[in-house]
Amino acid sequence: MGDFWIYMLKVSGCLTVFYLFYHLLLARDTFHRFNRMALLSIVLISIFLPFIRLVMEEPMVIQQTLMDVETFLQTADRTNVNLMERRFGFVGLGVLFMIYVGGCLFFLGKFLCGLNQVYTLIHKGKVTVLEDGICLVVTEQRIAPFSWAKYIVISRKDLEESGMEILTHERAHIQALHSWDICFVSLCTILHWFNPTIWLLKQDLQNIHEYEADEYVITHGVDAKHYQLLLIKKAVGTQRFISMANSFNHSKLKKRITMMLKKKSNPWGRLKYLYVLPLAALAVTAFARPEITRKLEKISEVEEQNPTVSEQNVFKIQVKSDTTNSKTYSVKPEPLILVDGVERASTSDINPNQIESITVLKDKEALKQYGEKGKNGVLLITTKKKK
Repeated sequence: MGDFWIYMLKVSGCLTVFYLFYHLLLARDTFHRFNRMALLSIVLISIFLPFIRLVMEEPMVIQQTLMDVETFLQTADRTNVNLMERRFGFVGLGVLFMIYVGGCLFFLGKFLCGLNQVYTLIHKGKVTVLEDGICLVVTEQRIAPFSWAKYIVISRKDLEESGMEILTHERAHIQALHSWDICFVSLCTILHWFNPTIWLLKQDLQNIHEYEADEYVITHGVDAKHYQLLLIKKAVGTQRFISMANSFNHSKLKKRITMMLKKKSNPWGRLKYLYVLPLAALAVTAFARPEITRKLEKISEVEEQNPTVSEQNVFKIQVKSDTTNSKTYSVKPEPLILVDGVERASTSDINPNQIESITVLKDKEALKQYGEKGKNGVLLITTKKKK
C-alpha cells in the first residue's frame, strides 16, 4: 500500500506543478485549442511520468527529499497500526485507504447519476437526425441547451426563439469531441478527488470548451453583440447539466464575454510553450522512479594493495586478535572450513578472540589433503585451548 500512496503523491505533485505553469503563462491567451491540448497533456503526463525509470549516480536535492518520503511510506506500510497511531494520531494507512476508496465511490456515483440524467432526457425527447448525423433532441422541459456525444438536447421554446445560434454553438462542441474530454477528466477527478488541482483543471477545460464554441459561432456569421445578449438571457432560470455535458450557458458569463472581446494573442506567444521543456526535465528528475547507481567502494586493505585479488572473485575474512594488529585472508568462494578438525558451514558463530591460528590451503595442496571437498580451498582454524 505504501507504493500506492507514493504513486498518488507523485501524480498530485506533477498535476500541481504543470497546472501552475499553465495558469501563470498560458491561461489568458486566446490559443484555445493549444490550451485545451495543454490541459489534457498535463493529466496524461502526470499519470504516466511516475512510471519512468531514471538512472542517476547521485539524486538531486528535490529527488532526495521525495526518496526520503518514499522510504518512510514503505517503512510505515510494514509497521503495525499502533505505531502509526503514535506517529500520526489516526488508525493507519489502511483506514486512510478506505477513506480514499469511499471518496472514489461517492464521486463515481455522482458521475453515473449525471450520465443517467443525460440519457434519460435524450430518450424522453423527440429525436431528429440532422444532415451531418447529429441527433437533435427536443424536450418540453425547461432546461439549458446542452450537447453530449452526438446529441444536442434543447427545449422547444429555445429552439423556436434562438435555434440557429444555439445549434451552431452545440454543433461546435460535438465536432470538437468535447464530450470525450469531459468524460476523461471526470474519471480522473474520481481517482484524484482529494486533489484540488484536478478540479481546477477540469473547470478550466470546460471554460476552454465554451471559448472554442463561442469563437466558432462568431466566425460562422452570428453577430457578436446579439450572441452575447443571448448568453445573458439564457444564463439564469433554467436547469443545467454542466457536470456531465457541454451546456450552452456553462462557464462564468463574464469570462466568456471578456474572451470574445479580447484581442487575439500574438502568434509568437506560442513560443511560451517552450518553457515546458525545462519544467518537464525538472518534473522527470523529481517524480520519475530513481535508480541510484554507485561504484562499490573497496572493502579491505587487500583490495587496495593488491588489485588482482578482486579479479579472482574472492571473499574476505578479517581476524582480530587481542592486539591492535589484524590479518586479512582471501580464499575462493565456499571453502571447506574445519574448526579444530570439525567441519563447519561458516565462521559466523566463531568468536574472533578465541582463534589462535588460521591456515589457508589452496589449489593442489587442498586437493591433495582433502580431495574434492578442498577444490575451493580449505580454512583450518585452531582455537585457543581452555586452561
